[in-house]
Amino acid sequence: MPELWKYDVAELFLTDPTSGRYFEFNLSPNAAWWSCEFTAPRQRAEEGDIVFPDVATYAELAPDGGWVAAMAIPLDLLEARLNFGETTKLNVTFILGSPEQRFLSVANLGEGEPDFHRPERFSPVKFVNA
Repeated sequence: MPELWKYDVAELFLTDPTSGRYFEFNLSPNAAWWSCEFTAPRQRAEEGDIVFPDVATYAELAPDGGWVAAMAIPLDLLEARLNFGETTKLNVTFILGSPEQRFLSVANLGEGEPDFHRPERFSPVKFVNA
């Protein structure tokens, strides 16, 4: 579902710093989701939306207005499309409180207007043994 960012949403950005390509995955409080591949900041790889039938989502709304959502993205999909691994960088962001939006980001994206499309500022993925 395109334009989820106009409402409350969680976003995951994953990038391959070697190629400059990155994915954006958006997940809403009702489990609706959308994704897009970019070749550079805000430059879409394809005009149409990319369909990933193996992506699974979950969402639950709380009585107080809070929400929990989760997305499972197949590792083989990330490895094939993004060379996912030790050099991958990521950012997790949130847009909350629509229509009076607040923009939150795990990575420090610098000053100015909110812009989550700054892959050069994303943090490296850290792998740990579970």
